[in-house]
Amino acid sequence: MPTLIENVPEPLRRLQRWVCASDGSKRPMQCTSDRPASTTKPDTWCDFDEAADAVASGAYDWAGFVFAGDGLVGIDIDHAFGDDGMPTDEAMEAVLACRSYTELSRSGNGFHIICFGDVPFPGRNNREGWEIYREARYFLLTGRGVMFREVREAQDGIDAVVAKHFRERPEAAPGSGGGSTIWAPEWAVDADGRRISASYPRVGSGARHISMVSLCGQVHGCGAHGDAVLASALAANKEYFDPPLPEEEVRQVAASVARYRR
Repeated sequence: MPTLIENVPEPLRRLQRWVCASDGSKRPMQCTSDRPASTTKPDTWCDFDEAADAVASGAYDWAGFVFAGDGLVGIDIDHAFGDDGMPTDEAMEAVLACRSYTELSRSGNGFHIICFGDVPFPGRNNREGWEIYREARYFLLTGRGVMFREVREAQDGIDAVVAKHFRERPEAAPGSGGGSTIWAPEWAVDADGRRISASYPRVGSGARHISMVSLCGQVHGCGAHGDAVLASALAANKEYFDPPLPEEEVRQVAASVARYRR
């Protein structure tokens, strides 16, 4: 699939955050030479015009944008289309949750979403076709935009994607200040190692929002409809959150996570 680099949104074009690559390779290269680039070394990055010129001249086939931990997040969804050629429900759920710049990936079978926001870790690959990064990675951009052509703030959408697709690897316990995206029970086990009872840790002020997103994502992921997600969220907020979140915030989180049919 050829690149339409001229369609890349202005907020990305004005940053000196560009590398290049050749067909069949994902190795980042410096736009103005044949030397490798690094996603952690800004002195190997170029500006947008240099990347565009390298592609236009045929020196390289693709331009890539580097994420550097300064408020831009990239979501990479592989296999975003079903056998019928239509986007999968999960891919569309993420696109509609973020409502920010979305383009077809180089393969033509995936989506890149780029938005303003943050995640509580540098990046992750869930080994199931979903990746998300805030730094030390780059996306080869095609400019083949779909649905949303502007880079927008999408923290709620990012939180929902993290809760649903990246919840299996917590960074730290909720309330510890470590940025966990998981709010999960602590299980008591019997002598044979079987779970017999669960208790939930209390959530402090530094982790309430992301923990609420996690809870709603887990309940929704089990097949619960929106009313049940909201009821669980309100009950958990009252019982375990210290202090409780404002009810309107809880309702917004539950609606954001559960509004799309799987």
